[in-house]
Amino acid sequence: MEDVNIEKLKKGFKGKPFNRLIRAHFKKQKTPGNLLNSCVGTVEMLPPSARNLAEGFIDRWNQRAYDREFWKTDTSVIFSEIVSDARKFLLEAGAPTDDETLFNMFQIVVLSYAYSASGQPNMRKFIDI
Repeated sequence: MEDVNIEKLKKGFKGKPFNRLIRAHFKKQKTPGNLLNSCVGTVEMLPPSARNLAEGFIDRWNQRAYDREFWKTDTSVIFSEIVSDARKFLLEAGAPTDDETLFNMFQIVVLSYAYSASGQPNMRKFIDI
């Protein structure tokens, strides 16, 4: 397996609105249960010292879900914002901030959004998925 590289990932996300990434996870996982399992599995991939921080980090980012422009923003911009926030959040807690951990923190937020949308038709409409 190739090592996670934040800069490479950021380039790969460029040019696509963030809601498309949420839509892709929503369609790929098919059911709320699959999305929840993916989110929990990603949390379990975090270093032990970061696992208990995941819920609080998701809560920080849930506030942005109410901004319609957020969903239209280029995914590379949102990726950078979440990764930067994760780095700060993890550092303050004394947890590792390697690229794999930062990417998994990003994934947890993305999967949480997709999971929330899976059970809320109004949210899917709002974010245009």
